[in-house]
Amino acid sequence: MSAPNFTTGQKVSLSPSKMHPAPQNPYTIMAAMPDNRGGYQYRIKADLEKFERVIDERHLAAE
Repeated sequence: MSAPNFTTGQKVSLSPSKMHPAPQNPYTIMAAMPDNRGGYQYRIKADLEKFERVIDERHLAAE
C-alpha cells in the first residue's frame, strides 16, 4: 500500500457529488485510515461543523 496523499492537519476541499452533498467549506484532515480496497479514507472536519466525515481519498483535493 502506498503512503497517504494527505497528512493530519492539512486543509483540503471536498469534490461535490450526489453521494457527498457537503458544504464547500475548507476541511481539515483529522486522520488517515486504510481502506480495504488498497487506498485511503480520511476523517475530515469543517470548522463550521460539529462532526467529522469519512471520505475516500479520490474525493479530496489539496487547498
